[in-house]
Amino acid sequence: MKPSLTAITKHLPTVTSVCVGVVPLFVLIHWFGVPRKLILGWGILSYIIGVALFKMPLYHLVVVKVLHKKLSNVWLGISQGIGSAVSELGSALLFFLFVVPQLSLAELIGFGAAAGAVEAIVLPFMGNPLAGTPLERHSDEVIQRASQKSSLQWLGVLERGLAFITHFASRGLIYVSLVAETIVPALIAIITFAALDGRAYYAHLQQWAFDDVHVLGRFYVFFAVVALIQLSSFLLFYFQM
Repeated sequence: MKPSLTAITKHLPTVTSVCVGVVPLFVLIHWFGVPRKLILGWGILSYIIGVALFKMPLYHLVVVKVLHKKLSNVWLGISQGIGSAVSELGSALLFFLFVVPQLSLAELIGFGAAAGAVEAIVLPFMGNPLAGTPLERHSDEVIQRASQKSSLQWLGVLERGLAFITHFASRGLIYVSLVAETIVPALIAIITFAALDGRAYYAHLQQWAFDDVHVLGRFYVFFAVVALIQLSSFLLFYFQM
């Protein structure tokens, strides 16, 4: 039995989102000669270590169990943003120090973009990423309402594109900071990364209606500004090395 046009259309945003995360890796490997091991090995491993070994334990053991009882929503957002930035970018730093200390521009982009590819593949199929946290109920409600709105599904494609930029640009800034021996690029990466993740967490704490296209659109404007700051800073510092 052939799938109906409605069923194909329903899943098209998800497929497109996955392609946005994965296709650039294919291009980097086959057109720019970036080694598969660097992207599919070290890049993905760095992301997994940063999230699974650093970020999630820090979130569940410190932010949820300790800080939620003591801090306001603003400071919870700031704390989660800083923890997220230090975890993911700290993992990248360890790889730049001990595993892949010398990278070309294409290789550096591929290393960071691997994180975006993992998210693009995993997020559409993992259900509620905030399950088991104080934000689970609100997130469940938003996901359920948003699933009925095709316009929001297509905004997810925009999110994957912006995430692709922030993943490689933020990690690129860490690399440039290490090679050029200046702290400024790293500070830009950490501050902007923390601002983005912290604002997202604060928004969930405040129960923003992310199933409203206008609310989500305004957040993506902020997302785009962060991506632009990171990308322009990365390119500026990289070509000044």
